Amino acid sequence: MPITLNPSNSDTRVFKVAAVQAEPVWLDLKGSVDKTIAIIQEASAAGAKIIGFPEVFIPGYPWTIWANDFTTCQPILKEYQANALAVHSPEMESICLAAKNASATVVLGFAERDGGSLYISQVTITADGKIANHRQKIKATGYEKVVFGDGKAQTIHNVIQTDLGRVGSLSCWEHIQPFLKCHFYAQHPQIFVGSWPPAFPHQGQGPYSISSDACRSMAQVVAIEGGCYGIISTQVMSQAGAEKMKVADFPWLSVPGGGFACIYGPDGRTLTKPLDSSAEGILYADISLDKIGETKMIADMTGNYSRPDLFRIVVNGRNKDMVEYEDDEELEAAAAHNREIDNAGGSKTF
Repeated sequence: MPITLNPSNSDTRVFKVAAVQAEPVWLDLKGSVDKTIAIIQEASAAGAKIIGFPEVFIPGYPWTIWANDFTTCQPILKEYQANALAVHSPEMESICLAAKNASATVVLGFAERDGGSLYISQVTITADGKIANHRQKIKATGYEKVVFGDGKAQTIHNVIQTDLGRVGSLSCWEHIQPFLKCHFYAQHPQIFVGSWPPAFPHQGQGPYSISSDACRSMAQVVAIEGGCYGIISTQVMSQAGAEKMKVADFPWLSVPGGGFACIYGPDGRTLTKPLDSSAEGILYADISLDKIGETKMIADMTGNYSRPDLFRIVVNGRNKDMVEYEDDEELEAAAAHNREIDNAGGSKTF
């Protein structure tokens, strides 16, 4: 279907974007929310209009599941679940208000508590303080499956329209999901936030693909393939954080460290100087969409450089509920009952 981008890839307006490299307030929902708001305020004061946060910044990435047996992890995971963030909550409302006060689009990575389950989630909050996109990582990676469920089908719709351009979002190893990326590029992202946990130089043990160098390369490839700007946001981990999460002696990690934040141009060039891997900070770049037009003249992966007559993907982006009612009358009765329960308990559904 023909598409007219507005703003177009020839738009010459220059604006500032920000990639966050910061340590979470481990296992502390209130502390994490307060720090998130403070970072939004700092980036806004520097003029940032789009701000990207790391993966599960609230309440931190649970590296403990890779390093320990379940008996060791269980007390940490219980605390982790208690400090995860619900989409409909006073804490999320305060973050949305901070984005509104900052007049900035914020992409936040967080551990989402949905009923009795956790998900690796992102919300894109627009400059009016509204959640324009809520998504869950489509597949938990490796030992993440101990903690997190798979994302719902509609999570593949991960690009939104803003006044400054189309903003997309990906989490961690979604950057190497070829079919997801194909669908992502077909939504014509102009800027994307790649949210990442702390990752470390390869220590000689474990797969190289988990190293910070490999993860950085994965993100750069998305910028090149998509012909879009990449805001790559990462956590860092201090010695105190490693001890709290019981990973201080895990040989895959080298703490303090874990940060590899950067901002890529649509041709893959790096637009920022790196912070030290153990340092907290915010990286900024001034960008304009006309650089995308220059890049896509050479290769547009869903346009002039595609062959859908040879290769295409088939997509099902509709959520499936665990319970499905056979007729409309029964469905409405069940919905009314659920609303009654939710109202009595002060719950909300998304």
